Amino acid sequence: MLNEFRPVPKPVKVEKKLKPYMKKRPKKMKREKNPLKQEIYKGRTIPLKQQRGRITTAEYNEAARQHGEYCFFCGSTANLECHHVMPKGYSRIKSGRGVWRNLRFLCNSCHTGDDGVHNNANKMKQLQDEHERLYGEFFWCDVYDLFKMNLVPNTTKEAYQKFMKEQERF
Repeated sequence: MLNEFRPVPKPVKVEKKLKPYMKKRPKKMKREKNPLKQEIYKGRTIPLKQQRGRITTAEYNEAARQHGEYCFFCGSTANLECHHVMPKGYSRIKSGRGVWRNLRFLCNSCHTGDDGVHNNANKMKQLQDEHERLYGEFFWCDVYDLFKMNLVPNTTKEAYQKFMKEQERF
């Protein structure tokens, strides 16, 4: 006790009485979905949305082989860009994937220009209607979308190709 010297008494915490409208509510803990966490559906691991929307070299080359290397609207062969017909993040239900049936080559001005598909809803709709006519209503889907909609029995390329061949109309 000799070593303990306090010239001022230790403060005592006094609880203030708060009025009902002043009481602090406990903070709600929001459980946010981790966008980087992979989804598991029926025992299958579904890749991330960012990966599924990405255009691979193989899909790019297949789109060039199937559609030709020219602009869909003006026929130009200069400054071509690969366009997602059903854009990534179009809606919660429809989010375009990087499959060749969902890709079309457009020149820079028809893609992002003043009258391009990103600024002209009619052009976007025309392109989507054309792809739906050619490849069926699921042209924008990849194998995982079809698997989650129970349209294919598994996530193999063979099941995907078989389903898409049945949908094609040309």
